[in-house]
Amino acid sequence: MSALPASPHPAPDSARPSDVPRRIAVLRAVLALVWAAALVVAARHRAPSTASDVPFAAAALLTTYPAIDAVSSIVDASRGTPAFARLLRVNAAISTLAIAALAVTAFGLDAGSALVAFGAWAAVSGALQLATAIRHGRSEGYQPSMIISGGLSTLAGLSFIAAARADTAHLANIAYYMAFGAVLFLLSAVRGTTSRGTTRPQTAR
Repeated sequence: MSALPASPHPAPDSARPSDVPRRIAVLRAVLALVWAAALVVAARHRAPSTASDVPFAAAALLTTYPAIDAVSSIVDASRGTPAFARLLRVNAAISTLAIAALAVTAFGLDAGSALVAFGAWAAVSGALQLATAIRHGRSEGYQPSMIISGGLSTLAGLSFIAAARADTAHLANIAYYMAFGAVLFLLSAVRGTTSRGTTRPQTAR
């Protein structure tokens, strides 16, 4: 999922339009949902064995999603606390490595290898997010949804790695996971925006 929730301490309102974080969150959530729907369609007619090739459309989608995550992380790194910005930059680097790993496994190897690569990315980025949220906790303003999202991402990633041992590669399961993650991300961003608007009523949200 590696969709990190909105920055806990965004930049001052004078530095940016007040609705920019909300627009970014909505755009990212919509992109993730469209991506998930496209993967379901691409994988629906053919559930390959873990030892077979990944359908081309599904391989292309698996490779492109980490790119969405990397770009979003870089954009969000300009806002928020230094600790959160560092997390986002590290996450962007991990997602960039995932692009290369998925390109090799999805196009050059087999479905089982692609599941392992995608699962490793989800597990590592989720564990990073979870560890950061637990370490800094409420003192840095991290939302509970960040802990939930990181934990679910770690578990889902491990489940994809385990699924690579099965006979059939159910690639559509990745889409369902990513769609759920997009909804979590959007709810987290909306909740954060609403909370800031409540504490600072003079700022239009």
